[in-house]
Order: sequence, then C-alpha cells, then structure tokens
Amino acid sequence: MKYKLLLRFFLAIVLVLGIFFRFTHLEDKVYWYDEAITSLRASGYTEEEVVQHFSKKSIVSVTELQRYQHPDGTRSVIDVVKSLAKEDPQHPPLYYGLLHFWFHSIGSSVALARLLPALLSLLAFPCTYWLCQELFVETGIFADNLPTWLTIGLIAVSPFHVLYSQESRQYSLWTVTTLLSTAALLRAIRLKTRISWGIYTLTLAINLYTFLLAGLVAIAHGLYVILIYGFRHRKILKGYFVASVLGFMVFLPSAWILIINQSQAKKDLDWTFITNRKNSELSDIWIQNLGRIFFDTNQDPWDFYVHRVLLVLVVYAFYCLCRQTPISVWLLIILLTCVSTLPLMVPDLIFGGARSIAARYMITSFLGVQLSIAYLLGRNLANPSLKFWHQKFWQLLLVILFSGSILSCAINAQATVWYNKGLNKENIAVAKIINQTTHPLLISDAQVGHILSLSHSLNPNVQILLQPSETETFKVYLPTVGELKPFSDVFLYRYHPARPRTKVWLKKLAKQQNYKFEPIVFRFAKFLTDEPVLWRVIPILKKLERQT
Repeated sequence: MKYKLLLRFFLAIVLVLGIFFRFTHLEDKVYWYDEAITSLRASGYTEEEVVQHFSKKSIVSVTELQRYQHPDGTRSVIDVVKSLAKEDPQHPPLYYGLLHFWFHSIGSSVALARLLPALLSLLAFPCTYWLCQELFVETGIFADNLPTWLTIGLIAVSPFHVLYSQESRQYSLWTVTTLLSTAALLRAIRLKTRISWGIYTLTLAINLYTFLLAGLVAIAHGLYVILIYGFRHRKILKGYFVASVLGFMVFLPSAWILIINQSQAKKDLDWTFITNRKNSELSDIWIQNLGRIFFDTNQDPWDFYVHRVLLVLVVYAFYCLCRQTPISVWLLIILLTCVSTLPLMVPDLIFGGARSIAARYMITSFLGVQLSIAYLLGRNLANPSLKFWHQKFWQLLLVILFSGSILSCAINAQATVWYNKGLNKENIAVAKIINQTTHPLLISDAQVGHILSLSHSLNPNVQILLQPSETETFKVYLPTVGELKPFSDVFLYRYHPARPRTKVWLKKLAKQQNYKFEPIVFRFAKFLTDEPVLWRVIPILKKLERQT
C-alpha cells in the first residue's frame, strides 16, 4: 500500500512538471517559418498579398510588416479558409479557425499564439485516461488504473510532446484528436449503441479536419475492426461502416478543396520528395526520433547511445505486449504504430525522399510506443510474484526513464532553438547584430515566411527594403549609394532552404557592382555552416573614402 501511494505521488509530481514545462518560456524560442505562415493564415492573409503589397521597392518598418501576423478585424474566418484553399490546401482548417478566434479574443503575440496549443495539449491527459481505461481496464488486462497514469506521465514529460505543445501549429491538437477518436472507437465497440457510434463519427471528423495524416489513423481503425470482428459481429461492422462513412462525408468539403488544388499541395510538399537520404541515414534519423520521445538533450554522443538503448526497450515492450495481451489489445497498438509510419517510411526507402524524417508526422506511432512502454512498466510494477531484485529493477527503470525526460525538458526550456525548428535557427543571431545598430536598413528578397519569421526578432525601429518572393529567384534591389546615406548600417538577408538554388543566387549577388558584401552570420545547420544568411553591405565608394 505504501509503495502504491509513493508511486501515485511520484506520478502526480511528474504531471505537475509536465504542465509547468508546457507554459514556461513560451516566447523564447525562434518563431520559425511554419509558425509565421500559420499566423499569416490565421489572420486571413495570403503570401501573394504580402508580395504584392511590398513589391514597390519602398522602405517599410517592422511594424508594417508585422501587420500580416495579426488580424485587424477586416478579415473573417472565411478569409482563413480561402487562404488555406489557395496556398496550403493540404492543411485542413480546424486549427487555423480556432487560432483566428483566439487571435481576436486573446491576442496574437508570440507567447499568446503558442499559448493556444499549450492549452490544447492539456486535453491529451483526459483523452489518454479515457483511451487507457478502454484499452487496459475495461478489457480486464489491469485491475486498476496504473497503466493509465503511467501513460499520462510519459506524455506529460515527453520532450517531444512538450516541444510541440509550445509550437503554434496543429500538432498538439492532432495528438488530442487521435487519442479521442481511438477511445471513442473502443467505447462504441463495447457499447454498440447509436449514440456511441455517433460520438465516434464526430471525433473522426474532428481528427480529419485537424491534420491530413489523420486519414492513416482512420485506416488503422478500419483494419482493426475488420481483423478483430470481421463478419462474425455484423452489428459492430455495420456500426463502424456507417459511422466512418458519415465521418468522411463531413470531411468531403476539405477533401474536395485538396483535390481541385492538388498541384498547389504538391508544390508545398516538394521538400518531402526532392530531399534524398541514404538508407543508413534514414535509419539513424528514425532511431533518433523514436528516442526523442523519452530523451532529448541535444548532446552527442549521449543522445546517440541512449536512443539505441531505448530502441531495445521499445522492441521488448512490443514483444511483451503481443505475448501477454489478447489480440484485441495489442493489434490496435500495433496498427496505430505501423499504419501511420510505413506509408511514409517505405517510399523513402524505395524512391527516396524525406517524408518519414519529420518527427511531427509520426505522432500517432509515438503514442503507440508510449502505450506499449506504459503496459510494460505497469505489468512489472504491479506484479507481486516478481523477485525482489526484479521489482527493484523495474522501479529503477521507471525513475531513470522519467528522470531522463524531465532533464530533457529542463534543458530544452532554456534553449532558443531546437530540432523542431526546421528553419530560421539563425534568426536570433541575425537580429542581435541588426538590433545593436542605431539606424539600420535591412534589404531582402527572401520568401515571405522567412521575412515574417525574422520580423518577430527585430526591433520596431529597423527599416526594411523588401522584394519578397514566392520562389527562390534573385530579386534584390540595391539603392544608390546616396540613398543609403541616412542609414548607419545596411544589411542584406537571404535564407535559402534549397542549396542548389543558393549557388545560383550567390553568383548573381557577386555580379552586383558598387558594393561589397561581407558575410557575418552563417547557417547553423550541419553541413551548411559555410552558407551565409546575413551580409553587411558596404558601398565601394565609402570603403575607398575610409581607406583615404
């Protein structure tokens, strides 16, 4: 009894820490490209509008640029849907609509924009409780709710889930809706009532409207029902079929938008196809992403070795799960894990690409991993027949696993960039140099998302000469030497996600006359540290005058 009380107290502390980490230093990390575009969409604007507005070669302030990151009351949620349909049709509108209303009612600063996903991430705890009760307790696998609280604890202090709870994107909501729809499915199968199937229809539609890859979750649900119940339980099969059809019918408007704008969606997702990795690199990234669910200090070689130990633990957890539980339990977890990952992994292995290296696309499989680990820990911690040293081993493993996650969250909380910020990690270094000058001018022809991202780190007094582009073409406009005299310092900013296009752009920059371009900030990304993102612009005439 005393041991159970200590364990509950320990898990309660873990939960409190998980909540704390979700709300600490919300505004400190770089507000990167994807988040800036999210704010643009939620405010009802398009990238095309930004390009058109700033295409007159006029100097503007950071404040004027920031206008496209905050709603001004002239745009409605209809404009949000139109913006997505035109430029991001692969993203369903639910989260963006919620964020639009959040901006109007609460605020749209960096901290407030990230506050919404942080709050939404808290809903994962009751949804996890419901799912684990249906999966482990109602099926008789456990007599108490120990695995339920273990799973909640694992999600609470998971470095991965904490990271994405602080990102102004839809991924914390997708975690919630995936847990919710899966729990609703199990409840509908157990009760076999119209109301329960109606609840599943609603949760399925919400999941589909949250993120497109929720379709893989729906496929996993369908396979589970067919493989477990087949045609022997026609009532269950009929209930599931009707509920699923209705759920997908509700999603049809968003699906139709995607179909008629599929060329734009393909363009937006080009990076997943043109970025090729060796199979050995892919496997290393998969292991790394898996390990980051539990341990992520961004310190090699520690992360490297710990992640491989965690891989062994996860494999053993799935082995025990499949050996010790009925098929109705382990098959659901296996399907959630595999169906959401294999369609991304296999094409990368065969055709090349980077579909499977984005950890955020693997949320459903990560939940499956955490459920299996919770089962493993719960089974061994609740087994009184184990020898004394066996019990101590599992208790020690529990403490080590949670301590590693808490340590990872503590380290991450102090950082300004992390792996989930795929681009714009240099923003704070760039802004620090520009903000230190008295009357700076920043020249840029970078893509809209990169400029908007950087604007969140710049002082309001910074003047910007923009020629924003929707492509990677060279569009830098350099004023005459006389026009630059009012400014104390002149900088050129350009962020190039695609390295081959970088070389072309740099060659065109080198042909510009009357100026010297002195690179002062380089990319942080590994293998790209020789690529500049910020130059100091020095008129050659001024340089000669200084030498004289």
